[in-house]
Amino acid sequence: MTNSFMQLHPLTIDDKSTFDQFNTQTHLTLSHYAFAPIYIWQEFYSLHYLINKSTDNKSSSYSKIDTNPKEYLCIFAKQGKDYYMPILPIPCEIEEAHYQKIVRDSFQFMLESNRNPQFARIENVPVEFLPIFKDVGFEVFLKESEYLYETKRIGNLKGDDFKGQRNVYNSFIKHNPTAKFEPYEDIHLDECLKLYETWQNDRSKKYDDSIYQAMLEDSKSAHTIGISNSKKLGLIGRIVRINNEVQAYTFGYALNSDTFCILFEISNLSIKGLAQYIYREFCKELLITYKWINAMDDSGLENIKRVKMSYHPTQIIPSYNITKHK
Repeated sequence: MTNSFMQLHPLTIDDKSTFDQFNTQTHLTLSHYAFAPIYIWQEFYSLHYLINKSTDNKSSSYSKIDTNPKEYLCIFAKQGKDYYMPILPIPCEIEEAHYQKIVRDSFQFMLESNRNPQFARIENVPVEFLPIFKDVGFEVFLKESEYLYETKRIGNLKGDDFKGQRNVYNSFIKHNPTAKFEPYEDIHLDECLKLYETWQNDRSKKYDDSIYQAMLEDSKSAHTIGISNSKKLGLIGRIVRINNEVQAYTFGYALNSDTFCILFEISNLSIKGLAQYIYREFCKELLITYKWINAMDDSGLENIKRVKMSYHPTQIIPSYNITKHK
């Protein structure tokens, strides 16, 4: 275990600027390579980080000291007594030998520190990186798949592929003349959180699966943290008001220069077409700047999968976990 791993620091919201400095050098399409989707789940694990410097990758103890080491940001999440990494060290320079050493050192730290070594893993590894990790003895497991859409297709809803969504959208406009799509402001916080509770109760009545119920409760915490800290997290939020009441909200963030990620989207389930309306309006606004929309994964739920597939994703992006044993 390297000495640098003895100096883990708590990751706070004030460390976002440090995270961003490292992450701007990484251009990945997976949604988790951003600060917000890691930070909002802090109620379920403690977050730590270190800035690790690469060293000359020689086996001899007399090897030359690297006079110009490269720095990498390593994020660790700790649940109970065990660590894992929610993303790879950033920036991701997967083909560089010194980067691969950073990954090996990270695993060595987790394997030596964890009560349960099987818990040690790095999550959200892109499929294109897998051959390199497999070649050096890592095991890989599919974690989830994310849905990528062309922004202008969702914003325009043109053609037969989107006939259903277009009809529902137009019907919503017709029957809700007071609907307004507006930027989120802090004054909307309480209404948004109240709307989540209403949505959660409606979903709970429809789906009585215990795992799904637990996911709804967990998501409540993530939404609360995310919306309450939206400005500091760099989230862009929009609401829909009908008769001057907040009936839907959505939040997201720029993943990179051409991809925007939808982090949250909640709407009053009793208002037909509202979900289609807020999604389209947000994409109409975003298409000026972003070519792609990442709508994240489907949480393994068939109802969410059906909805996301109905918008005809351009690409379904697999995300993997990697593990390595002693």
